[in-house]
Amino acid sequence: MGLSEAGRQKERLVEFDYLRGLAIVMIVLGHSIFLAQPVFPLLLENLLRGGTGLFVFISGFFFHRVFYARFDYKKFISKKASALLYPFLTISLVALSIRMFGWWQDGLDWQQNLLNSWYTIRNGYVLYPHWYIPFILLTFLCSPLHLAYIRAPLSMKLAVLVIFSFIAVFMHRPESNSNFLQSLIYFTPYYLLGILVSQYEQPLRIWHWQLLILGVLVVAATALAQTYLWVHIGNYHAQAFHYDGWDLQFIQNLFGCIAMLALCRHINWPWLQQHLRWLAELSFPIFFIHPLLTIALENIATINNIKPFFPVDNIPQSLLVFAVVFLVQLYGSAAIAQSIRQLFPSVGHRFIG
Repeated sequence: MGLSEAGRQKERLVEFDYLRGLAIVMIVLGHSIFLAQPVFPLLLENLLRGGTGLFVFISGFFFHRVFYARFDYKKFISKKASALLYPFLTISLVALSIRMFGWWQDGLDWQQNLLNSWYTIRNGYVLYPHWYIPFILLTFLCSPLHLAYIRAPLSMKLAVLVIFSFIAVFMHRPESNSNFLQSLIYFTPYYLLGILVSQYEQPLRIWHWQLLILGVLVVAATALAQTYLWVHIGNYHAQAFHYDGWDLQFIQNLFGCIAMLALCRHINWPWLQQHLRWLAELSFPIFFIHPLLTIALENIATINNIKPFFPVDNIPQSLLVFAVVFLVQLYGSAAIAQSIRQLFPSVGHRFIG
């Protein structure tokens, strides 16, 4: 007997809970390599970079699944801005204060301190991963275009997805991720793919195994080609109209979204299901908070008694440092988020997401 519509929706939402949990894990993994350089395995680094696309894919899915049927532009933008801007501004202020205190300790006068602060915020963010917030808000502002995409014939949807993907492959991510319009164009295929997966979920389930195999094969092929043929490490960044080759990381991560969603349908261990749901519920607080722990870890690495150990000079030590940094950033951020929510149950979400 087939599942009812409500049953299918419940199953699907659970799958995306797992995917949201995995998405924040991928984000933090990609941001945990900095102290493990310069001998960190290159293929592994290329497989871990670019987790942002998975976040955008999930946002596109839920835009159609949750908001489309009763879409109200003003309420939608107001809700998204309220949920994202408060923690973005709060944690950015904390981070900027920490940086200014450090500059003051380094002997900079107040004029140079203010100038450094301006250099920090002029790109639109203080903590590097937080470039995502202005970009995703710009994406939400384009919702009328996404509504038109949902209502278009399937052939046109596929054509638009291919065109935007083709542009992204040659345009690359912006330098320093500071050109939000370029980021909007680059990540739009992930958002559109999420919309398509929501719209055509049931037909796509028929091709579940084929999509899983295709996704895994493309991820493997592009990661190997990027590492050993093109010899490019990490994400591709370039000026919008400057040709700098094919962005294999984009292709890898776009098909990675398909592969990871398919894999989430095979997560059957109760402990892992519960843990991923827990991480999913804390995903945005972890996203907002973990760059503060990055600063703390960078500062710890410069302490005289510890500094001789960096940079690491062998792969086992590199992988150990990477694992420790990842655990501190992921679970340290989760612990801070839960503590703030317990201390400030009514307003904590405004501070940390």
